[in-house]
Amino acid sequence: MNTRPTSSKLRETIFNMLIHSPKLNLNLEKIKVLDIFSGSGAFGLESLSRGCRNCIFIDNSIESIKTINKNIEILKEEKNSKVIKTDASKPIKNKLDINLCFLDPPYEIENISEIIKNWSLSGWIDKNAIYILEKRKKNYFKLPNGFKLIDSRKVGISEVLFLKNY
Repeated sequence: MNTRPTSSKLRETIFNMLIHSPKLNLNLEKIKVLDIFSGSGAFGLESLSRGCRNCIFIDNSIESIKTINKNIEILKEEKNSKVIKTDASKPIKNKLDINLCFLDPPYEIENISEIIKNWSLSGWIDKNAIYILEKRKKNYFKLPNGFKLIDSRKVGISEVLFLKNY
């Protein structure tokens, strides 16, 4: 498989921060999640297992879509999940109120700031949502205009950035 699932250690770190950090402090039971560049769907499925309301998975790889659908079926999360096969770097306009947006793009993608900005303007994501970006620690990232960095953590070769519109 060509996906790079977010490690269980990193997912645990992310959810500990979401639940316990005074900067973030989310009630997961009310959260609608968008898992962009889903890969195996590990982050979105972890969100559902922790009580999030629902999750939309987005990826353009047919292999990833099949894996996500299989994982959703195994975990019996069909009613709380929607899987969309599309280019995650080019969001289409929609009207949703996503509260938590997770992005785990391939490490070689260089225009991730632009992609985040485009998603924020697409109508999918609530203006107060938290964006979580997983990136390679050594890769440069320019904060998109209109966003602030709330928190970050480094785990192994990865860095997780928590962002918010302001």
